Amino acid sequence: MNFIKKHLLFSLFLLGLFVRLSIIFYDYSWDVNNHMVWAKDFLVRGSKNFFETQSSNVFANLTPNYPPLAIYIFVLMRAINPMIHNVYWWLNLHIPLVPSNFIFFLEKLVFLAALMKIPAILADLGIAYLIFIFAKKIIPKDKKSQIIAVCLILLNFSFIYNSALWGQIDSIPIFLFLISIYFLIYTRRSIVSTIFLILALLVKPTVLIFFPVYIILFVQKFGIKKSIINFFIANIIFYLFFLPFMQGKDIFLYPYETYINKILAAQSLPYVTNGALNFWVLIAGFRGIKDTAFFLLNIPYRYFGYLIVGIINIFVILCLLKSKKITEDFFMALFIASFAAFLFLTKMHERYSLLPLVFLLIYSFKKRKFIVWFVILSLISFINHYRNWTVPRIEQATKIIEGMPFVYIISVINILIFFYLSWSFFRSIRSKPRALTTK
Repeated sequence: MNFIKKHLLFSLFLLGLFVRLSIIFYDYSWDVNNHMVWAKDFLVRGSKNFFETQSSNVFANLTPNYPPLAIYIFVLMRAINPMIHNVYWWLNLHIPLVPSNFIFFLEKLVFLAALMKIPAILADLGIAYLIFIFAKKIIPKDKKSQIIAVCLILLNFSFIYNSALWGQIDSIPIFLFLISIYFLIYTRRSIVSTIFLILALLVKPTVLIFFPVYIILFVQKFGIKKSIINFFIANIIFYLFFLPFMQGKDIFLYPYETYINKILAAQSLPYVTNGALNFWVLIAGFRGIKDTAFFLLNIPYRYFGYLIVGIINIFVILCLLKSKKITEDFFMALFIASFAAFLFLTKMHERYSLLPLVFLLIYSFKKRKFIVWFVILSLISFINHYRNWTVPRIEQATKIIEGMPFVYIISVINILIFFYLSWSFFRSIRSKPRALTTK
């Protein structure tokens, strides 16, 4: 007990890791099959025509639709698998006490699937650590709140369910983007911030929803000249990650065409909503309507989503430009921008409800009343996750959350919370003069 008190933070991270590792073998989501197959195809076929060639086993998309860094992560974990097998085989031959039958478990698909979850689990821990670092910067004397903030990530059901049970990788780009933000706000290392921003983009395109708000602060802090320099650096990094795939391709356009057509456009199922309890559920339900179908005035659902989110981003940016404490309000701006994307863009998956959470948590360090909304939205995020993949299946709970009345109620609650928090943000800064307080 004394050790736990003395090393409380370390103990919490061990607990968070233990909870995640305890469920990694229980099951895994459909997408993990893609991750394993793409890694195998890369190792067997090589990188040439990787994004253009049909996968050896097709589970959803005919061809890979994740960016290069995500593919490299999958390949790394797949390459580690035989190494673990060989090490254990050696131990089995040389140490009599090592159980022999365990070698058969290492050869099962569930073990490989569990390995594929490790990067996202580590990213969860990384997010929790960065939350602690931000808390030390923002509330340096409040040790209790720092620890609570860490717990709210380490023991957050949505993060645990997403990474350790589903095997999704949404935590990885969030982690990388948080590093980018740290260097943007608290240092003058613009290049480092840019590098981590692009690394996040090279894991999943979901990071794009943060770009408008990020760019505003970046330009304000570093100026136009340095921003242009970093733009070229960002493109070089982006380009380099595509090099292994560019054999026989247009060396200038291939990375951008592939990212737009093979990754961004193919990232989600083509429906108005892909399980997200958001605005579009209230309009279209789960009827499988494609987002290219006409909605009003012969305008597709997709473009209405772009219009709504575009207007909200303009609103957020104007508020941010008026802010007296721009580094504090920056986190709320990121929250509103990403929550708006989840609620009003089409083709949203339930797991994208994770994207706004960390920014609301950081904002709540100084605005304590918002911590309640973080907890509520975390619970809603978990419900949204569980509704679309009921593992383990609890019949009574499943009957309730799968019903459309429940879906409509939760979706309306999500929208009401969004407008309430957006209005609170607007009210808190509308009379403040513009100022930049970055360090």
